[in-house]
Amino acid sequence: MKACSWRYFLLAILAVSCQSGQEETATSGHLRLLIAESVAPVIEQEVTEFMNLYGPRGADVTYTIVNAYEANKRFINDTVRAIVTTIPLTAAEKNLVSKTTEHLAEIVLAYDGVVGIVHRQNPREKLTLDQIRGILTGRFTSWEQLGRVKTTQGTIHLVLEDSSDVALYLSQRILGGKTTFSGHRESRSPRETLERVGNDPLALGFVGLNWVESAGTSVKVLTLAADSATADTAFKPPAESIGNFYSPHPAHLYLNYYPMKRAITIYARTTPGDFATGFASFLASPAGQKIFLDRGLLPATQKIVLRRPE
Repeated sequence: MKACSWRYFLLAILAVSCQSGQEETATSGHLRLLIAESVAPVIEQEVTEFMNLYGPRGADVTYTIVNAYEANKRFINDTVRAIVTTIPLTAAEKNLVSKTTEHLAEIVLAYDGVVGIVHRQNPREKLTLDQIRGILTGRFTSWEQLGRVKTTQGTIHLVLEDSSDVALYLSQRILGGKTTFSGHRESRSPRETLERVGNDPLALGFVGLNWVESAGTSVKVLTLAADSATADTAFKPPAESIGNFYSPHPAHLYLNYYPMKRAITIYARTTPGDFATGFASFLASPAGQKIFLDRGLLPATQKIVLRRPE
């Protein structure tokens, strides 16, 4: 009896050893992923769809949602294999990562917008980038200062998440590197920003576009206009768009008409044909890109054809 049990024990060890020695493929293996919080809803859906397709074949993607600063830092320090972020790595950071991997994969997956949101009862429909700059720096502190005969009366309650990539975007791309915002109310997450704006008729907040639908909170998304002084140089708007107001529709993102546009990028340490490559390839495939489009974002790897409304 003991000999028989011993034999079964050896067979069990051999089975586990064979299993643990299996090489990963593009559709089977394990990937630990960090997702920047401001694009989490759409990337979570991408992971779910990927796992529905390839989970039965041995695919296993686990993820943690962190702020984009944390995602980039941990990726650069070689503590995680892949990240999805809205903060591009610098040339120096890419050089550091390249020393720790056979290949650094970098794919721009989609484009979204940083959006300004107000309470549904707020009659304001639009802001210029100059007005946004004035609000962030304290030049404008009340809704009346923004002009327009019919407007909300009272102090602007600016709601911002200080440690977020949205705050970094506003700092670098709207304020030219200024890191201090005037008189804002600190939020701890995009969801909290949406909830606070949805409950406060005097509030103004900023979040990533794909959070607006995902949070299930009723807010109004403002249309925005650039002027020559505040135009974004990363995605320079064409001359015909300056001074005109645009929503963050995918077509407006594609044409660079919407003035607060940014890229969503995956970075991964890869080897040819490995699981990280397979997952990144899915995100860039027609199936993965359709998910971005269905969530109101602009796909980055597929051919875009604009059609005029009939």
